[in-house]
Amino acid sequence: MMVPARLPVAPRPFRDELLSSWVVRVAARYGAEPLEVMIYLAGQGGRDAGARQVDDVAPDMELLRLWAKACRIDPERLHRRSLPSRYPAQPRDWFLTETVPTCIACFDADVAAGRDAYLRGHWRLAEQVVCQSHRTMLLDRCSACLGRLRPSFRMLNGLLRPFCRRCDAVLTGGGGEVEDPLKVDFAAEVLELQRQISRIVRGDSARLDRLDYAIRTLWAPLDRDGAARPVLALWFEQPGWNCPFEARAAVGSSAPLQHLSVRWRALTLVILHDIFGPDLVPGAVLPEAALVLFRRAAPMLWLAHSRDARNRKGKRAIDVGADRVHRLSKRRFHRLNRNFLDERGDFGRIHP
Repeated sequence: MMVPARLPVAPRPFRDELLSSWVVRVAARYGAEPLEVMIYLAGQGGRDAGARQVDDVAPDMELLRLWAKACRIDPERLHRRSLPSRYPAQPRDWFLTETVPTCIACFDADVAAGRDAYLRGHWRLAEQVVCQSHRTMLLDRCSACLGRLRPSFRMLNGLLRPFCRRCDAVLTGGGGEVEDPLKVDFAAEVLELQRQISRIVRGDSARLDRLDYAIRTLWAPLDRDGAARPVLALWFEQPGWNCPFEARAAVGSSAPLQHLSVRWRALTLVILHDIFGPDLVPGAVLPEAALVLFRRAAPMLWLAHSRDARNRKGKRAIDVGADRVHRLSKRRFHRLNRNFLDERGDFGRIHP
């Protein structure tokens, strides 16, 4: 029987580090990608483990045991770095599943502290769009090449530093976002909305259910066939606005925030505040602005049924107050706008 491999150098995970980030840091110490190290460890008795990757949301304990043995760490300590263990009250739909936005100022703080740069766990929470430590917007686009940001980590002056995987630009030394007063003010306002949303997501299940309902409806397709526009398009002042390509995957999705970039997630929070006020969620009676938006949503069966077991006992509170909206939305022509052949027939920006 083969003896499991032991890696001679294995950095310890930081307290707020993503599990996948720690795996990347371990592999980077050997100038390799995590998959290469995983295949090596699997070859020491891990069966087909080399074909899989460590997942932050649903980690495979077999893989964690391989890494734990190789790095001489308690596997339970690694498991506690997974997102469900770190945020047990966070629903799965509120974890980002694609790219991880980053805060450049946090990377600069790593440089100043003389430690490896790493990815923070809370960056993968869907409601997180502003860094709470530095009050700057998180970035998911490289400032150098403007492409989708996918950091890679390499040794630089004895420590790991983040680089853009696409253009190879170093992601430290810039001080984060440019100190534009408008950006600073916007980030401060969104930060407060972000905190409110976090309390709702990990708090009262009834309010979370209504919040999910509102977000899915805002990102539902319009009732006009072929419009390629979500319902929240009516919130804008441009009647002919079409949904950008980067946000189209969210239209009609049961978990829109998972498919949205930072700026679109931030805008969603702003629209929720604009329509529903400080509570950010609809109540039993919808405001007039919400009625106008919600009645323009194309009929969607999943809006009438809860996806969570906590709501299976009865009809959701938001459904009780919005039955009339559903009846109107199922009409071929809306009573306030009968000409869907012309984009100018759509409403402009709507406020409460």
